[in-house]
Amino acid sequence: MDISQLQAFDQIVRLGSFSKAARALNVSQPTISVRIQGLEQAVGCALFVRGGSRLELTEQGLHFLPYARQALEALITGIEVTHQSIQGKHGSIVIGTLPSLTTSFFSSTLVRLHATHPNLDITIHTAHTQQIVEMLLDGAIKLGFLVWPFFSPEVTVLLHIHEPLLIVTRADHPLAQRPSIAVSELETLANPFVYVHWNDEVKHWQSLQRAAGKVGLDVPPQTAYDLVQQGIGATLLTHTLVANDLKEGRLVEVEVQGLPSFRRESVLVKHKRDEKMPLHIKEFIRIFREEARIYCKL
Repeated sequence: MDISQLQAFDQIVRLGSFSKAARALNVSQPTISVRIQGLEQAVGCALFVRGGSRLELTEQGLHFLPYARQALEALITGIEVTHQSIQGKHGSIVIGTLPSLTTSFFSSTLVRLHATHPNLDITIHTAHTQQIVEMLLDGAIKLGFLVWPFFSPEVTVLLHIHEPLLIVTRADHPLAQRPSIAVSELETLANPFVYVHWNDEVKHWQSLQRAAGKVGLDVPPQTAYDLVQQGIGATLLTHTLVANDLKEGRLVEVEVQGLPSFRRESVLVKHKRDEKMPLHIKEFIRIFREEARIYCKL
């Protein structure tokens, strides 16, 4: 039994004759007859009543018809999905990423990918670097965004992302009303300055700035973001995390004289066992590189 036999059977029933079905399928009538004979041999019984004045299905043909059409639809769908998969239009992509790297150019990448690949199943997991590495090694994800530096003989780096770190506060915070401040004033005027340990360089600088014995806040990036959104102090965040807030005026960047040019470095990686990447994963990487082109380096 093959798809051509099922197509012939379906068209004969729909059009009411062997000759019309032959024309619809662009084959000869003898070919249609041979296909039906082969189908009847496969199912073990006659599907059409022979010798009548009009074309009729046998009782067995009536029972077989809905199953034949279901099978035909499944085969056609399977062929279409396979073609889409070859073209990179169908399949699945599972990515692990840092919680602080889920907005801005990351989300705009997903918007573009979904628009061009609506049949692509996309799953995003957020976790910290070690957890993402574990998911990658276990095969639970295909791509992962990690804090750099991170070295593992089992992963291949695909992209480097260099994001600037900015001092930000809410637009109605007193600090936002000043055109600029000296770095020595930051902790006092922020009231409080919220510490986030992005990397060793930032950690060292913040330890030097922090007044001895003064109570402070040391929190994860997302918590710092939530605090400044509520008008509490100022903090050092990635441009990615606050891009929309800066654009819409909810947060503002504070110009700090003498502030070092800090950045958060992360990498997009895959497991070395995945030598050949499917087209849809390559397409995600291509779009991501375009969206994050200011911050991405090979």
